[in-house]
Amino acid sequence: MRKLGKWTLIAMAGAGVIVGFLIVIFIVDMTPDAGKEEEVKEKAGAYLDAHFSGQMEMYDTLYDNMGNFNGFDYAAKVRNTTNGVDFTVYEDAASGEMVDTYAVNYFEDELSDLIMEDVEKGFTEIEMVIVSYADPALTDKYIGETDLPAIQELDAAPSVSIWVNRERKPADERSVDELLDILKNDLKLPHAQVMVQYQAEEEEGILTKEY
Repeated sequence: MRKLGKWTLIAMAGAGVIVGFLIVIFIVDMTPDAGKEEEVKEKAGAYLDAHFSGQMEMYDTLYDNMGNFNGFDYAAKVRNTTNGVDFTVYEDAASGEMVDTYAVNYFEDELSDLIMEDVEKGFTEIEMVIVSYADPALTDKYIGETDLPAIQELDAAPSVSIWVNRERKPADERSVDELLDILKNDLKLPHAQVMVQYQAEEEEGILTKEY
């Protein structure tokens, strides 16, 4: 019994060392590298000076330690002090060039402002609403530009994703149709998609429509 207890203690100690080692690795992975943060700030500062006027303010950095963004690990977070649009500037991993997301974030903010009241009227128990223009061509076409076209002139389909903390209701399909009607006939957008994602415990599903 004593021998068994001894080996049990040794095994527990070994397991504790392994767990501690894994925790250290996790902390290191989650902690941004200060040198890389300074590097992206310097490159972003030079990029902003070259492509934008003085209304752009760099206020923070972003470390994508979870792989949520395509194209970068480190980015500078920037705000247009004139209209409040937040965007990122980063070195694209594929091309090695500095790029920005100003145009895409500008279009997303504009559309979000136009439809948010209608979304809140049409749906209940809303957790989150995200308007996105995922077409990479938009970023490539309008890099470094603030003189942007109206969203009606874009040959790109926005996606409106609505998360609700409940199950699907019969009225939801009508609400989606009404929102699509607003996007198509009132706002004159050539293409659009609306997704309602249900997050209630009893049901997880997606209602999707587009034109």
